[in-house]
Amino acid sequence: MTGELDFIVALRALATAPEARGFDDDVALLDGLVLTHDMIAQGVHYFAGDPPEGVAAKLVAVTLSDLAAKGATPVGVLLGYCLGTSEWDRRFVAGLKVALEEYRCPLLGGDTIALPREAPRVLGLTAIGRAIGRVPDRAGGAAGDGLWLVGTVGDSAAGLAALTTDPDASGPLVNAYREPRALIADGQALAPRAGAMMDVSDGLLIDAARMARASGVRIVIDLALIPLSPAFRTARGDDRAARLFAATGGDDYALLAALRPGAKAKVTKCLPSGAQMVRIGELVAGAGIALIDDGEPVELPEHLGHEHRS
Repeated sequence: MTGELDFIVALRALATAPEARGFDDDVALLDGLVLTHDMIAQGVHYFAGDPPEGVAAKLVAVTLSDLAAKGATPVGVLLGYCLGTSEWDRRFVAGLKVALEEYRCPLLGGDTIALPREAPRVLGLTAIGRAIGRVPDRAGGAAGDGLWLVGTVGDSAAGLAALTTDPDASGPLVNAYREPRALIADGQALAPRAGAMMDVSDGLLIDAARMARASGVRIVIDLALIPLSPAFRTARGDDRAARLFAATGGDDYALLAALRPGAKAKVTKCLPSGAQMVRIGELVAGAGIALIDDGEPVELPEHLGHEHRS
């Protein structure tokens, strides 16, 4: 096995229970509960010098984002924690308390371990949510649907790039990388009308490809329509290269949804966060994904997004 996809394919043979949803989604369903697990690692998802409070907030947000993509209400979380220094641990707990209170999500339990002093810390969180009506998956899209994005992409990747160049960098892009937001209420508003829905965690293009594969369709994305924040435009520009950077960067935690024609008007009136919702493409007959830029075909980049490799 050489990477994440190969490992998931091997695990799929074990995930035969219907609750696993074919092992082709970000969550499992069990007796009306939505279950998901996420991990973040030092040196991969956060820097060793990042504020512990922010690391806690990021762990909570990236995990609850999977619940947001299913329209679920958080019920509680279980924490898997690698002990560090007393001060780091104290600040992490303080940040965890604030983050869980913000999402009204209690800590239910978990486990702690101690690692060798120089080992990078890996943190895990299992989230439990309660389904509200239909729970959309990646496989519900159909030819003729519009592809919609709630939120923006590219900010987190731009923030990471800034920190890689200057560890003391700050501003909205760095904030987006260190402390993303889970769009819980927006997901609840969108889920009843979405054919397929998922969050954008590894990159817009690679996650759209996963939706296309699960739904058995081809997804066409117009780079010119991808929403970018003012901070991103200032830092990275608005040309094709900048948009490809935004579409492949990952760590965005926007919501990606396939909606039947006419469904959008009913949704945008009730998005609680006020986040922008933009139609960025369409689902058509075929397979895979394709890019255009104002109607002009664009070759897919070599890497569509982030995929863990050994």
